[in-house]
Amino acid sequence: MITKQSIVADIVTDHPLSSDIFREYGIDFCCGGNISIEEAVKNKKVDAETLIDKINALPQQQTGNINVKYLDVPSLIQYIQSRYHQTMREEFSNLSPYVTKVAKVHGDNHPFLLQLQDLYRQYRDGMLEHMAQEDDQDFPQLIKISKGEPVDNADSIIQSLVDDHTHTGALLEEMRRLMNDYQPPAEACQTWRLVYRRLENLERETHEHVHLENHVLFNKF
Repeated sequence: MITKQSIVADIVTDHPLSSDIFREYGIDFCCGGNISIEEAVKNKKVDAETLIDKINALPQQQTGNINVKYLDVPSLIQYIQSRYHQTMREEFSNLSPYVTKVAKVHGDNHPFLLQLQDLYRQYRDGMLEHMAQEDDQDFPQLIKISKGEPVDNADSIIQSLVDDHTHTGALLEEMRRLMNDYQPPAEACQTWRLVYRRLENLERETHEHVHLENHVLFNKF
């Protein structure tokens, strides 16, 4: 039963659709999700009971979905790689030319688009490096630990990944601020609007990705 003392990250793990509600109210469920609903709504324009009622109104079962917290470490890592790593690499490759085009065409009259392009590149390059590090080095080490094999730097592996997640979250917050919560100006062309929609989707995917690692995978250690 969800109460004011329920932890935000735990709710999202058990009820993935609740992430949309937390996002609607600007509540961080990935890097800052280890707090209660009561704490999370402080300084927010939302009543805790209203939030709880919205979550309780969500479908209790999702056809074809699984509760990832019950996967073992190798299976969970495989899920993360196929669900997020592969798809995010493809989206970065497809989206980058549009971000460049919008900055080039409209940047002179809207300088914030040049700043957005720079932040996007930092975010993209950081995520690509982060995922490669996980796939090639960190995840194989975590699988060894889960099998009882000795690994010298287990704590530092996880802490380094958490630090990367926190930095990525800060970049996404700044990008959202520049884009006025993904609301394009009236004069925005279709490509400009497309960039905003796809960046908003990337933000959603990144939050879910980070939540899964911070609050499900790493908790297994």
